[in-house]
Amino acid sequence: MKNSLLLTLSAISLLTACDGGNGITAAKDGNIGGSGAGAGGGGTLEITAANAVLVTKVSYQAALSSGQLAGFSGNTGPLASDLSGISKLGGGLTIANKIGGGSANAIIPEVIEECPLGGTITTNGIIADQQSLTLTPGDSFDIFYAICNDGFSVIDGSLFYEVDAFSGDLLTGLYSLTMTATFTDFQVATEEDELVSNGDVTVRIDTLQFPNIEAEVSGNSLTIDGSVSAVVMTDFSSLHTQNTAMNPSPYTQTSFGTLNSTLLSGVISYSTPVAFEGSDADYPNSGEFLVTGSNSSARLTAIDSVDVRVDIDIDGDGTIDQTVNTTWAELESS
Repeated sequence: MKNSLLLTLSAISLLTACDGGNGITAAKDGNIGGSGAGAGGGGTLEITAANAVLVTKVSYQAALSSGQLAGFSGNTGPLASDLSGISKLGGGLTIANKIGGGSANAIIPEVIEECPLGGTITTNGIIADQQSLTLTPGDSFDIFYAICNDGFSVIDGSLFYEVDAFSGDLLTGLYSLTMTATFTDFQVATEEDELVSNGDVTVRIDTLQFPNIEAEVSGNSLTIDGSVSAVVMTDFSSLHTQNTAMNPSPYTQTSFGTLNSTLLSGVISYSTPVAFEGSDADYPNSGEFLVTGSNSSARLTAIDSVDVRVDIDIDGDGTIDQTVNTTWAELESS
C-alpha cells in the first residue's frame, strides 16, 4: 500500500499544473500584448468599463489557482484512499477522505513511482522520528519529476518541502499538516502552455475536525511564467473548507492577494468580502469577489451556480457606474 506521507507530498507537488496564468490569451487590457516572462505594469491599474471584465477574469482565475496549489489540479490527494482524493471539477473542489481506511509507514529514502503515462517521481526524505510514524518541524523532502506525464501535463524538475508544523495521527488520517514548498524553475507543460514557477507557498491541510476538512494555501511571492502570459502573486492566501459527510457536500472558499499579470497594464488586489459558498463540484451559488485598482473596483457577485454579475465603480465613489452579466464558465474560459 502506498505510504500516506508520500501521497501527501506527491499531491502537494502538483502545484503548477493548476496554470497560474490559466492559459488566458485575451488582449492586454483590451489591447494587443501580454506575453513573455515577467509581470505587467508596475503601477496600480485603473479599472474601467472597458477592462473590468478582463481584470475580473484574470484575477479570479489567479485566485482560483492559488486555491489549487495544494495539489487540487491533479489526480492525487493527501486524504485519498485511491488516486483521486482532491480534484477540481467545474468551479468547486471535491474532497474524498481516507479516515479509517489508511495506513502509514516511515519514509524511506529514494522512493520511485511510475507516472501514469511515462516518467517517474523520485522522493527522498529526512525525518527526525522514523519510529512513531509522525512528522516534526524541520523534516524535509525532495521530490524530483523526470518527464512525468500524468495524462494532463508533463512535469519536469524538483521541489523542496519543509515541515513547519504537524499534529494528529497519520494512521487514522486525522491530522493538521503545515509545509513550505519551494519551487525553482519548476516546469509544467500542457496542451495550452508551458509554465515555469519560482517562489514558495505554505500549504496547510487540516482534517482534525472531520468531516469538515480545510485546505489553505498562502505565500509571499510566487511567479509563474508561461508562453502566453506571466503572473506574479504576492501576499496571497486561499482557504477551502468542505463538509464531506453531507450529500451534496457544501464548501466555502475565501481568498485575498495582490496580482501583477502581463495581461494587465497594472497591479490589482483581490479579496472575498463575502465568502463563496457552493456544493459538490458546482460553481459557487453565493458570495462576492472584489477587485480593487486605482480609485476603482469591480465586484463579482454570484447570482447562482451558473450566472454572475460584475458591478463596476470607475471612480471609487461607491456608486455602480456599469453592470455586466456573465457566467462562471466564461470567467474560467481561456
